[in-house]
Amino acid sequence: MIVLDRRHVDELSIRYVEKLSLYEEYASRVRNLVQDLIEREDIEVYSIEGWAKPPVDVVRAPGARGDERDVELGSVPDLVTVRVLLRFPEDVYKVEEIIQSEFDVDHSRSITSSGLEDPFRFGYPAVVYTLALSTNRSSLREWGKYRDISFRLELRTMLQQAWATIAPRVNLNVDSVSEKKLKRRLVRLAALLEEADEGFLSLWEEAKEVAVLVPPSSDSAELRETTLTAERIFGEEELYAFFKAEPNLMSRWNSLAVKAGFPIFVPAPDYLKESFDYLYLILRTAGIDTISEVRRFLEEMEENELGLQQLRTIREAFAKESSAWRVDPFSAIFLLVLNLKWDVLKDKDLVHLNIKRGSDRIGGID
Repeated sequence: MIVLDRRHVDELSIRYVEKLSLYEEYASRVRNLVQDLIEREDIEVYSIEGWAKPPVDVVRAPGARGDERDVELGSVPDLVTVRVLLRFPEDVYKVEEIIQSEFDVDHSRSITSSGLEDPFRFGYPAVVYTLALSTNRSSLREWGKYRDISFRLELRTMLQQAWATIAPRVNLNVDSVSEKKLKRRLVRLAALLEEADEGFLSLWEEAKEVAVLVPPSSDSAELRETTLTAERIFGEEELYAFFKAEPNLMSRWNSLAVKAGFPIFVPAPDYLKESFDYLYLILRTAGIDTISEVRRFLEEMEENELGLQQLRTIREAFAKESSAWRVDPFSAIFLLVLNLKWDVLKDKDLVHLNIKRGSDRIGGID
């Protein structure tokens, strides 16, 4: 039995309160990092949240010995927690592969999906990892201050979340006979939830297969095709096809960049293609990820010459540097997204996502 020294607990709590802002900041940043890593693999996230443990809940690490005089905050694994809710068990397995390749895993304090295969386990528990930043990431200046902070990652399907939320409420003070009956019913309910998770996945896969095989009706084929194209998250080829089908857009944004005061720049084809690649990255990162949203954004930039005004504002803010900038049509739109969607982008890992590289490139930093 672990004997907790109240004075030591208080000391730990005090140290935690002193660094609380750091832990809250880390919770936000690592949450965004996890989300970016998952969405980059086109895995749909139902919800994701991250938080730092409230100071009143901080106690000594479970593995600490009663005679230890200095318990490090880094030894407490759940001071920062990120919870990801996914739609299907298959998505959990995919995310596990990402997590194991991107972070350092403390296997002694983690419960992987393979650890849940015991047929006699109770309930419908979720996958839980204790993680730390990898050496490569923690060596980056913007991540260095979080090097010694571990965090807890919970991966759950929505039905596992239902179990985690409801099952503890059934833990009532009852006699042993009633307890056995309740536990047996809980086991049956857990099995039903697990079966439902697998059943929903099977139905979803079957629905996708049927949807591909059923042709659209002739009277609404054009409308249906337009709707699907507009609402589906685009890939690089779809976005490129959109710009290729609108040749006037290229000349329009080229002339607006010059009108805003940027020097005339005629890019080589390879350079222009690379500019497109960076535009694709920033649009996806900023959440402008359907063709209809791209079209809407560009139309908004045309209204009252908002795009031109913003480009002028950017040029004037960097008056000395901008005289040497290389602004092609794709780069002009890149700058607008970076400027107008900063509230979304500022919490992203722009270095890791290669957005900063795209920005530096416009400024002539190769």
